[in-house]
Amino acid sequence: MKKTMFLAIVALLFASCGNREMSFEKSWDSVNERVWVGAEFWPNRLQDWKIQNGRLECIAGNPRLLMRTAHLINSRLADEAGEFFASVDFGALQAIQNSDAAGGFLVGAGPELDVWGASLVQQKPGPGAGLFAGITASGELFIKDMESNEVLDSTESGLSENNTLILEAIPENSKYRLTLKSGNNTVTLPEVDKQRLAGNIALVSHPGLGDDTGTFWFNHLEISGSKLIWLENTAGPVISTQYTLSKDILKLTAQMAPISKSDPQEAGLEMQKDGAWEEISKTEIITPGYTATFKVNNWDSAADIPYRVKYNYRSSENNNETAYWYGTIGHDPVEKEEIVVAGFTGNHNIAHPGLSGTEGEFNFDLSGIWYPHKDIVNNIKIHKPDVLFFSGDQVYEGDSPTFPDKENYELDYLYKWYLYCLAYRDLTKEIPTISIPDDHDVYQGNLWGQSGRPANIDNEGGYVHPAWFVQMVERTQCSNLPDPYDPTPVDQDIGVYYTSLNYGGIGFAVLEDRKFKSGCADNPFITTGRPDHVIDPQFDVRKIDLPGKTLLGKRQLDFLETWGTDWEDQEMKIALSQTIFANMATHHGGNLFRLIADIDSNGWPQTGRNKAIDALRKAFVFHLAGDQHLASIVHHGIENWGDGIYSFCVPSVANFYPRAWWPESIGKDRPENAPQNMGQHKDGFGNLVTVYGVTNPTGFTKVSTGKEPLALHDKMPGYGIVKMNKRNRTIQMECWPRWSDPATDSQYEGWPKTINQMDNYGRKAAAYLPVLKIEGTENPVVSIQDEKSGEVIYSLRIKGNEFKPKVFKQGSYKITLTDTENDIQKVIEGVLPAQKAEEALYVEF
Repeated sequence: MKKTMFLAIVALLFASCGNREMSFEKSWDSVNERVWVGAEFWPNRLQDWKIQNGRLECIAGNPRLLMRTAHLINSRLADEAGEFFASVDFGALQAIQNSDAAGGFLVGAGPELDVWGASLVQQKPGPGAGLFAGITASGELFIKDMESNEVLDSTESGLSENNTLILEAIPENSKYRLTLKSGNNTVTLPEVDKQRLAGNIALVSHPGLGDDTGTFWFNHLEISGSKLIWLENTAGPVISTQYTLSKDILKLTAQMAPISKSDPQEAGLEMQKDGAWEEISKTEIITPGYTATFKVNNWDSAADIPYRVKYNYRSSENNNETAYWYGTIGHDPVEKEEIVVAGFTGNHNIAHPGLSGTEGEFNFDLSGIWYPHKDIVNNIKIHKPDVLFFSGDQVYEGDSPTFPDKENYELDYLYKWYLYCLAYRDLTKEIPTISIPDDHDVYQGNLWGQSGRPANIDNEGGYVHPAWFVQMVERTQCSNLPDPYDPTPVDQDIGVYYTSLNYGGIGFAVLEDRKFKSGCADNPFITTGRPDHVIDPQFDVRKIDLPGKTLLGKRQLDFLETWGTDWEDQEMKIALSQTIFANMATHHGGNLFRLIADIDSNGWPQTGRNKAIDALRKAFVFHLAGDQHLASIVHHGIENWGDGIYSFCVPSVANFYPRAWWPESIGKDRPENAPQNMGQHKDGFGNLVTVYGVTNPTGFTKVSTGKEPLALHDKMPGYGIVKMNKRNRTIQMECWPRWSDPATDSQYEGWPKTINQMDNYGRKAAAYLPVLKIEGTENPVVSIQDEKSGEVIYSLRIKGNEFKPKVFKQGSYKITLTDTENDIQKVIEGVLPAQKAEEALYVEF
């Protein structure tokens, strides 16, 4: 077949019999040198493939990395009768002594998965791994069953500097004749079951085991046939977008593929206006990380505005191509009575252990590939959230899907970060998104940031990996957030991202509860086992609440104090962070061993934990977070049970390290027939918690969900939904199993639960000030201040024009009432607690 020398030309041909036939051709002859393979491919891994020397080269010769695959994502083999043809030029990059090394085609990979899930097939044989048709370094032409790891047919052929492999599949009766040709040599499988020729198509470079491993190059790829189906998928040059909209400022980050240094280093943002596209911004693509962040002031927040990111690049010889990524910036939904926030955490992509080892078969069948999380994405579309919140561990550095590559930090992170981007991009391009990194995102098992200092091991406090890597991770995940409250960097010039945004009449505080937290390695009282795990039931946990240990830093507490009194364009408030302020797990790990306390949790340090809760309760703030692998509803207490805020920890998208909550004590004041782990308890650090719901894994309850795959669902994965109702001033928490249908199925036990906004400062009143009766404005902001100390006791936007302020001790108070819409303020000083219930203060605006 004649070779054509151009990039990504797709033609639809119609045979005389009327069957629709697709053909696709790809050449890399004159493409600029780069890591990004092209929009039509997903490479495993990103750093294993490169365009150079006018061809596609697999540069991974590590025997730990077998079966390097570059999957086509724009087409695959249908589970229907039809013909298939593939051709590619290829050869070895060096003289190879390892006879096991080979290159060629993989066909029929992941037939039960969609093209994205199947695109992770690599490394090992196993169920659904397809048929490998290629040539070995010793010149053997072969077809190998990657399910059984057996060669089905082979012949001596010879490997020259430039070879052409031709693969044909022709239906005969109910079977297929599969033929592989190279030069004058042929191998044929006369009777291949049709189900073996359904699924993905990939190029393969297999280095071989042991010494003298080999790598291979490819060019002039052609595929065609009526068995192919066309898929409108791309992976770059724009991978995805995330944006926020607050106070008429749009921040949007386009995640780019690893473009060539010879291509333009900037991208454009266009908006649709009166039916035409208008460029409104250009920005530099920042490396490392390949991010393009646009900031547009004076955005029209009242309109739904289509946008597109534009990028020009060289796709082939004399061919400058323009790529677009489309989305819509929805209007700020201030008119909605209820704002819906969807919460996620722990984004594992495959079952554990993963694809890193070189020995044995897949540790799972293809039901162990959970990416691209379509079940969750489809469910989220049903909920129609206004905001998406990813609380951390969007990336897992180990075995999700491959081991952490410390020699290629940037590309290894991007390989895994792109999986997140691709899975959720249909949501993030349309819905404001807040994503914040946690420990695994920065390739650490745990993270005590200790204001950004360098560390040798994580529990020392600080960052184990280079500062530029941390900066890159935060840029990819957080640069679409509003500008930080105080942008002053921490140690090593690592930035901060704690900030606020107003959207839909809700005030959001985004916290960095890991960056300022103290490390624990210098704790003088824990002398056995891990320094972050208290295992001795006789240990006095009060000893480790040491002076100088911080949870939220002073800068964050100052931010919360300011934000808590700022109610402009806000009717309710919610705080978002990596995890909740409690130690809500009594059992850890695969064996669910009992652990007294976990210093990685935000139950420690206790003094810092109490400061955080006190800062939040002063503004009646609800708290949404993740990380714990165990969903929970907790009403936090400081001096007494329930005198603080409510928190909702959402379940993991997928979970390997289960946790459970089953304290030995029996909970007090729990609902009738509720199990003993509900109600009033002390967590492992002695913090007061009132528990209303947890999702203990089936390994603890001994009762399976019965939902396949059990390795996924028995660890209770899912997502959270929070509904902030401005009309009723209520907050409803929902916790949905991953397998559920929101239209027909139930939530996890303990959900849904609805609370009132005022429950987030559940502290009992010692007295009440006179009833405020207000005329001339609706829903003003009321601030109560202790006149003697100057402390703001609390601040909130009331509902209506009447409010009875509670106080917690006798004294004299200053009341400030603010009409934020008209910027009018009324101050009443010297207010004493009411002597009679009907006593009132009348305020006129």
